Amino acid sequence: MNKFGTVKSKILNKLTESYKKEDKSEMKDILKTIKENKEFKEMYLFYEEIENKYIEDKETAKLFVDGVETMINQQKNGLLEFCESLDKKLGDVEITTNSLYESLDQLMDKDTLSNIEKKVIAKKKLVEHLTTNKEIMETKKITIVPNESLLNAVLTNNFNVLYSNTLSESQKEELKNILSISHEDLITKTSELQESILNKVDSLLTESNDLELKNKLDSVKKEVNEMSPSRYNYFRLSELKNGLN
Repeated sequence: MNKFGTVKSKILNKLTESYKKEDKSEMKDILKTIKENKEFKEMYLFYEEIENKYIEDKETAKLFVDGVETMINQQKNGLLEFCESLDKKLGDVEITTNSLYESLDQLMDKDTLSNIEKKVIAKKKLVEHLTTNKEIMETKKITIVPNESLLNAVLTNNFNVLYSNTLSESQKEELKNILSISHEDLITKTSELQESILNKVDSLLTESNDLELKNKLDSVKKEVNEMSPSRYNYFRLSELKNGLN
């Protein structure tokens, strides 16, 4: 049985494929199915929210994770059944592993002697994620900007935007270019971008004596190294590289 995070990733990729094909009927069909299940929609939005959630205090983050485990286990039975039917509806969809989703999904597993270690590791990863500051960093030499103009519907899963006409022609073209990259090319291009950015950051670290800037650049390095290949991360890396130039 596919886990919730896996199905969530498949939904995004399926909608991405539908957008590329300009198949609005398929997109509407998927969205209609999701909207019919309140628990699935709420969990979907929760997975979205936790991606950017920041908790400064480690002990508070641990308590939050414990609360998350309790909550998702109270809702998992109906959710996993729905995930199974939705997975069949989506069919074969290629996805990139999302380590955050994997950790959340691990909390849904039944407690057994054989999976205690996996759950402990998952909780540690979640605490580390939550205590990592994800706010936009701005300095006199580097600016990291969020994705405010490109189609949020596909890249950040805010699907309501799919039916708006707010994108300019250049924005639509930019989106299609990203969506047209093959999975193999996406892996290669993401790796190349990461290498280029890390080289630039290392150069800035060598040149700068500003302690605050060095700390922020170190944070950038950590974030870049942790990015897995995905179209959204590819876009973020491209924006980051432009900000460094």
